[in-house]
Amino acid sequence: MKRRENRQTFQLKNVRKEIWIGLILMVQFVILFLYIAGSPMVDFEKLRHYKKKFEYEEFELCGTGEGKPYEDYRMITDQTSDQYRLIHESLTVDPKTGFLLDKDGFLAAALGYKFGGIGSRYYFTLDTGIVLPLIKTDAKMPKDATDGCVVDVNHTVIEFVIDSDAAAAYFGTGPNGYILNGSFNNDRRLHGSIVKIEHVLD
Repeated sequence: MKRRENRQTFQLKNVRKEIWIGLILMVQFVILFLYIAGSPMVDFEKLRHYKKKFEYEEFELCGTGEGKPYEDYRMITDQTSDQYRLIHESLTVDPKTGFLLDKDGFLAAALGYKFGGIGSRYYFTLDTGIVLPLIKTDAKMPKDATDGCVVDVNHTVIEFVIDSDAAAAYFGTGPNGYILNGSFNNDRRLHGSIVKIEHVLD
C-alpha cells in the first residue's frame, strides 16, 4: 500500500514538473513573440510612399551617386566608440532583411564627415521617388571620402550597415559572392540616384 502511494506521489510530482516546464516554455515563447512583434521591421515598399514624421532642413546635395555598398556591423568592435554604443544600445537588427534600424525606422548607414556626428539622421530622396531615412552609424574615413561626402574610388555616398548573413539569405548573392553583387542599388526597392538630402532636426 505504501509503495503504491509512493508511486502515485512520484507520478504526481512528475506531472507537476511537466506542467511547470510547459508554462515556462510558453512564457518564453510569448516574450520572444512580443519582442519580435515590437521590434521595428523594414518595409521597403513603403519607402516609395514614405511619410516624413520629423522636422527637417535642406542639406547640401554633396553627391548623387546611385551605388549603395554595405559593411557588416560586427566589424565595428571598439566598445568605447560611438558607433558601437549606437548599434548595441539603440539599433535593432531586422532578422528578415539584415538591415539595422532605430526605433523610428531609420536605416543604419556609414556616411562622410560632412554629415556630422554618429546618430545624425537624414532623409535621402532618390530620383525614383524612394525616400531613404538614414541614421549615421559609422563614419567613412576622411582619406576615402576626402570631401566628407563622396567616396573617391567609387563615387558612392551611402554605405548601409547590415547583418550580412541575414541580408545574404534574404537578398541573395551574385557570382562575385557579394550581396546583390555588392550594391543594394541592384534591388529595385532601393534603386536610384540621390536628388535631395534633408537633415532631420528631431
